[in-house]
Amino acid sequence: MKKSILISITFLLCICSALSGCQDTNSVKTQERPQNVYLDSTIVEFANVSYEANRNKAGDIESVTVGWLFHNIAGKMINVKIDVQFYNKNDILLYNQTKTLNNMPADYTEQSYQLANKVSYEGPGAAFVDHVVIKVTEV
Repeated sequence: MKKSILISITFLLCICSALSGCQDTNSVKTQERPQNVYLDSTIVEFANVSYEANRNKAGDIESVTVGWLFHNIAGKMINVKIDVQFYNKNDILLYNQTKTLNNMPADYTEQSYQLANKVSYEGPGAAFVDHVVIKVTEV
């Protein structure tokens, strides 16, 4: 009798430990931030960011496109200036484009990439882009 109870308990523990390793495969997976895109801001954080080097048929880089989705962490409605700066390996500024975002509500998170939150740098200098800094300041 004691033997059958001990076997039952052991069997039950084996089943519990086998089931404890199950994972939900339907959960949302977040995209990792590219290592060469940096955010300089105290009022927003990245919700998501993309970096794409577009190549021609010969394999040369023709353009670099950066996209971002922000989350407002300022705790209030904000109007911001966004400077997207493309640098080479020596930290020399190759290209800068400025955009604005008005009336972003507190704790708001952008949901989709639009033309307003993408910048492309095209031309022969695009091949030298090493990293991108996105500076966001309140206006």
